[in-house]
Amino acid sequence: MTVNSDDDFIRKVERAYQGEVYGEALYSGIADVMDDPARAEKWRVLTELEVVTKARMRDLVAKLGGDPRESEAFRQKGADHVHKYASMPWTDFMTVFSRELDPIIERYAALEERCAPEDVETLRFLTEHEVVTKTFCDLELAGRSDISIEPTRELIAKMRAA
Repeated sequence: MTVNSDDDFIRKVERAYQGEVYGEALYSGIADVMDDPARAEKWRVLTELEVVTKARMRDLVAKLGGDPRESEAFRQKGADHVHKYASMPWTDFMTVFSRELDPIIERYAALEERCAPEDVETLRFLTEHEVVTKTFCDLELAGRSDISIEPTRELIAKMRAA
């Protein structure tokens, strides 16, 4: 990689890390305002996934020489978007959220392709965590709320075991 492409890569990894800061604030806020206790618990599990992912990404950002400080602007943006999602009917929320994850999954998969071999596991986890979040939404939409959060729990367990 050239210096410019290295800088671009690091900037994109930093942006992905700050996306986890945003996600933690958003998901935690959604869990806090959910009227349905079962749905609130699912968003707490999703929040836990964001926290685990954020920690992995913070370490990678620091290793790459980027800025590992959490952005208050991203945290606030997450908090500000809670009402946008939580005020939607559940099916609309799951449809919109699932669709919004597609470009993020593509962007993160592209980072996997550009990284050093020793960083592939972290960036694969970054992509995978968005995939299981999309899976959660899609299972909810398919009427499988009984198992919708299980792929998320499995990924958290896998991450903690690694």
